[in-house]
Amino acid sequence: MRQSISAFALAAAIAIAVLALGVRPTSAHVVPSPCDFTTGGGWIGIPEEGGNQANFGIVGGCKNHGFFGDVNYIDHNFGPPGFHVHSTSVDGYFDPIVSGSSYRDICGTAWTNTKGDVKYRVRTQDNGEPGATDRFGIKLMQNGVVVYLASTRQLGPTDANGGGNIQLHAPNPSTTGPLVPPLDYVVCGGDDSGLGF
Repeated sequence: MRQSISAFALAAAIAIAVLALGVRPTSAHVVPSPCDFTTGGGWIGIPEEGGNQANFGIVGGCKNHGFFGDVNYIDHNFGPPGFHVHSTSVDGYFDPIVSGSSYRDICGTAWTNTKGDVKYRVRTQDNGEPGATDRFGIKLMQNGVVVYLASTRQLGPTDANGGGNIQLHAPNPSTTGPLVPPLDYVVCGGDDSGLGF
């Protein structure tokens, strides 16, 4: 009897095989160790879509050997009610630079009001207070094809960029990641090309 395999089980099997062979995947993205979590909210200007703003609210990170969070994003360039993205799962949380950076990627599956279900990758950076130099970006993939991209951009200090705040929170006893970390390009739906830093 043929059985299907979940994306998580496949990612785990690939990760185990890669580690056993001593071969590193091409992606450098890793789950932070010790892990932590990120919160944030605000808006960004979207000049490439007409100049209106997009609002976002995010939380994501590690929790009890897994991941948790929520992503909510509305681009107001697409007439009422706007282009709405709301996460249905958080399947990965990564440091995309692998150097103890303040960047974090949150990945998973999301519902959208016009494109159906997508894979998302949200990129954040916490650069301290009051948040004007923090950064946010979002990339949506569907069957390996980019269907929406707002490259990572600063949240200020001018009105054209955006506003808001990203907070990278310190690890605590509950912020433990999975024993077998997923591969970012599996749970994010593809690579991070075009998202930028």
